[in-house]
Amino acid sequence: MTRSPRTSIIVFLLTVVAGCPLIFAPPAASAADATAPSSQEAPKITVGPNMLVSRDGDFSHAELGVAVNPRNPKNIIGAAITASRGEGGYACKTYASTDGGGSWVDSSFREQLEFGGGDPQVAFGLHGTAYFTALAFVKDQSGNAKGGLFFYRSEDGGKTWQKPTDLSYNYDHEVMTVDHTFGKFSGRVYISVLYGKYPEYTVGVFRSDDDGRTFTGPVDAASGKSVIGINTAKNIVLFSNGTLVLPYVDFEFDEAKAKNAHSSNLWIVTSSDGGVTFTQPVKVGTQEFNNDPKGPGFQTMPAMAVDSDGAFKDRLYTVWTDYRGGSYRLVFSYSKDRGKTWSASRPIVDDVLASVSQYQPELAVSKDGVVGLTWFDTRNSANHDNKEYDEYFAASVDGGQTFTVPVRVSDATSLRMGKGNLAMQGSLFDIDMPSGVEETRVSFISGASRWPAGGDYMGMAVDDHGMFHPLWADARTGTFQLQTAAVTVVKPSPQDKNGVKKAALTEPAASKPAPAKVQTSLSKKVEVVFDPTSYDPATGILDAPTRLRNISSGRIYGPIMLEVTKFGSGMGDLLKEYAPTILNATNHKDGDGATFDYSPVLGTEQVLEPGALSGQVVWHLKVQNPLLIPDIHVALTGMLPQVK
Repeated sequence: MTRSPRTSIIVFLLTVVAGCPLIFAPPAASAADATAPSSQEAPKITVGPNMLVSRDGDFSHAELGVAVNPRNPKNIIGAAITASRGEGGYACKTYASTDGGGSWVDSSFREQLEFGGGDPQVAFGLHGTAYFTALAFVKDQSGNAKGGLFFYRSEDGGKTWQKPTDLSYNYDHEVMTVDHTFGKFSGRVYISVLYGKYPEYTVGVFRSDDDGRTFTGPVDAASGKSVIGINTAKNIVLFSNGTLVLPYVDFEFDEAKAKNAHSSNLWIVTSSDGGVTFTQPVKVGTQEFNNDPKGPGFQTMPAMAVDSDGAFKDRLYTVWTDYRGGSYRLVFSYSKDRGKTWSASRPIVDDVLASVSQYQPELAVSKDGVVGLTWFDTRNSANHDNKEYDEYFAASVDGGQTFTVPVRVSDATSLRMGKGNLAMQGSLFDIDMPSGVEETRVSFISGASRWPAGGDYMGMAVDDHGMFHPLWADARTGTFQLQTAAVTVVKPSPQDKNGVKKAALTEPAASKPAPAKVQTSLSKKVEVVFDPTSYDPATGILDAPTRLRNISSGRIYGPIMLEVTKFGSGMGDLLKEYAPTILNATNHKDGDGATFDYSPVLGTEQVLEPGALSGQVVWHLKVQNPLLIPDIHVALTGMLPQVK
């Protein structure tokens, strides 16, 4: 069967459904390979409040990307595939923040909404131009469907986007990076793509030297040579001198052999001339995956990162999920010689129950050489059935030799098989049959069926201040939504040769000792902000997700408590008899005097900075009559610095 231009994208979008592995897996790790505990003081990891990025609807968001502006660390852009097309199917959207992730503006694209699309990627140029690229289905004048690659620029931090550049058709799974080094190709934009017709799969690279206005390519970088299928991995990276590193994975494309295939290999090729020519492939490792079509679908793409200017300059890191032990585990390896040889792969987190799965790994390296790692972890799944997961983070400050104890980033556990993720979208796609007849097919896909892991990859970026910004598909509501949090890793103080600690490295402001505090009313200092609410007429339950915003000029410290003082619309008691029943108050009261504690969603430092939002607390209310709900009067108290 040959693939039409349209199916060059569709086949990739349906790989999990079709059981075709396009991702990478590792060799077994011996006990000697396990991460050894560090003898020095462990780094301190602080996690800020969880922030809702997607406020655009109760539909699935999957396969995420994120980038931070090198000229403004408060400017962050994200992207996702969303079930937002009015005619059914999926379209990519972007999200932009200019306040460090507290508030976001979403953008839709005509090409995406008209025909649908996938594989979103975002990045920032050397001078702060935002970039977005994605695949989109378009039709030519004859009505033939094609898979097009479109590239967009934004000169206002991702709030608005210019008309796209059409990079032609028949491409799949593009991956983007930008040269932020001081080499001779500084500022060059690279986009790797998969193309070719069965049985030859080729990975090639586009390049741009004018801030993404025009592109050259693609230039062939690697080929399966009609022997095996290949596909780009999660990302492409650059050494300090601008040498491009392109990871890719292989997979068995022969239908008969694919049924029994349970392993894949990760490879890299490099280019030292700006993406014009590439080296011969170097094998990095081998991944084992669960080839059962009824398996959990956790075989996500491997991630790679490089220390471009830190303590372990030009050290390459990679992480992936492996099923060799019967459960998905994170496996990690690094190269000290620019990818020529690799350390023995080893599990990073192995002190969990056999039933626990770890998947969706993401890597980023700060300018100080700190390696940040995020992943989905099912250790908090209530029935040990892997249907629930959380976002976790760990860090390495010694070049990948050891990692910190995992820290939970998500402040609420996600439900993969929730109602929103099971909502099905109808999609059409065309198949060129061997007879030469084009066949149209209808597919009903939900977020949970197409993206059981939330997509083939998540996102994480690190800003110039060393703060990590993971972006993950969070399903605490039962629907994949975009969530983020600011994560900081504070290195331990170095010691001199006599074991005496030297001056400590500068810590984030929030981690410095706070002054003496006193409990105070927060009237006119804090406002309540609502995330999208939901109401179930069958049960009469109103779920109202709330946050607190610090509208004062000073810090507010936890604990922060909200108390329901009374019910009644207007200045009196109008409609008080229709007061809802509070089902989840911290002090278990169901009416007047009920309290909600916002301390657990303030982040690990228990501080609400000026202008900042807290994490989310959901009020669960049993409503008597949805048309007659009285006002809820509330009062807030928190800890403020004591005035002497």
